[in-house]
Amino acid sequence: MAVVAASTAWAAPPINAQTKPIEGDTTAGRDMALLACTGCHVVEPNQPFKPLYPGPPFPPDFKDIANRPNVAATSLQHQLDTLAAVPDNSHMPNLSLSSDEVRDVVAFILSLRDKSAAPAQ
Repeated sequence: MAVVAASTAWAAPPINAQTKPIEGDTTAGRDMALLACTGCHVVEPNQPFKPLYPGPPFPPDFKDIANRPNVAATSLQHQLDTLAAVPDNSHMPNLSLSSDEVRDVVAFILSLRDKSAAPAQ
């Protein structure tokens, strides 16, 4: 019994271990964001039109989201995966994105991060 417990403890990763980043297709994420998000957000500076909903509340630009402290792939994925129909204190609807679409949008958003804002590894 002690051998089983010891081998399980040895195989378990440390609680604070870095998890593998969520990988997605940045091009597909950009395309999805331009299709689904530009009604409210500035997805990229040269998007085809300005957001239709200017606020308040003021939807943040994707680059601003990418450069927020403590923003990581997992937190963005969680945010997009758990959106309510109309979240409290927000007018952002749940777009019912597939898990692949969420990963792609998250990858695109994180690709906008300034190099100086990237978290330490």
